[in-house]
Amino acid sequence: MTDVKKLVEVINLKKYFPIAGGLFQRTKRAVKAVDGISFDIYEGETLGMVGESGCGKSTAGRAILQLHKPTSGQVLYKGRDLTQLSSAELRAQRPDMQMIFQDPYATLNPRHSVRKIVGEPLVINGKMKKGSLELKDRVAELLELVGMNPAYMKRFPHEFSGGQRQRIGIARVLSLNPKFIVCDEPISALDVSIQAQVVNLMQDLQEQFGMAYLFIAHDLSMVKHISHRIVVMYLGKIMEMTDRNTLFDDPLHPYTQSLNSAVPIPNPEIEITRTRFILEGDPPSPANPPSGCVFHTRCPLVTEECITVEPQFREITPGHFVACHLANTTGGSKIFIPDSKKEPS
Repeated sequence: MTDVKKLVEVINLKKYFPIAGGLFQRTKRAVKAVDGISFDIYEGETLGMVGESGCGKSTAGRAILQLHKPTSGQVLYKGRDLTQLSSAELRAQRPDMQMIFQDPYATLNPRHSVRKIVGEPLVINGKMKKGSLELKDRVAELLELVGMNPAYMKRFPHEFSGGQRQRIGIARVLSLNPKFIVCDEPISALDVSIQAQVVNLMQDLQEQFGMAYLFIAHDLSMVKHISHRIVVMYLGKIMEMTDRNTLFDDPLHPYTQSLNSAVPIPNPEIEITRTRFILEGDPPSPANPPSGCVFHTRCPLVTEECITVEPQFREITPGHFVACHLANTTGGSKIFIPDSKKEPS
């Protein structure tokens, strides 16, 4: 992506949520939801973000859009630091940056018609006048764009299925012609049969309008399908980042390998013979992360260095970044999975 311009630059972004202390508690504690992450997103690119629940994916997306005020770090959009903008300046920047939320049942006002839901951003931002014929035509155009009948604009959210509601949400996002969209698990609340339709729609829209996506999800196979590059997060930190094919074919971090081994393979002959890399234990609390590498409490290859020294997030091969002491230029997925930790499917 070196020949394409950077659209978003995230530099050492942190978001801590303070924990209310007791009467006699003097030390201040905080949940380190996002703890020093850095990456770039290029024009027209989809950057996937995966990890377990509670790893900080959604918080990272909201902090990038300044829906959560970052504790520290920078978020540059076209070279402009969003963290330093005033409320008025940030509001003027909003049309370029939008968000597709996870739950289509909770993000649409049940008292508003589809026409008002989709057209409201245009009215609020002074693009069109409320009740105008121009606004009605634009709403109809947006509904057609996401594969819905314009005649539905008089209906209300409760009259639609989950997939249709998410399409309405996407139409609302597109109304302001954004250049960057954070997709916060946009398909997790949908039926499996509908998920592929929504993802394919998003890909078609990206090809048509050249938008950049930060696509947050749990489903690795779906992330691989839609993303150009993928970020793997664990306990508020980035473990690995590279292009989608390399991440699945030659992962360098043990955590990435464990995630890959959980993805089912459609071919039953391969699925029955492959091995699984199963992690033991639960993720630590982000309010009290472990020293050194945050993954060391569950890593089968943990060393003394892993316990005491935090690994640098560094580039191992061109475009392939990993935060692991054991990763090197000759390393690959085969050297990391010990036979004693493999289990049959």
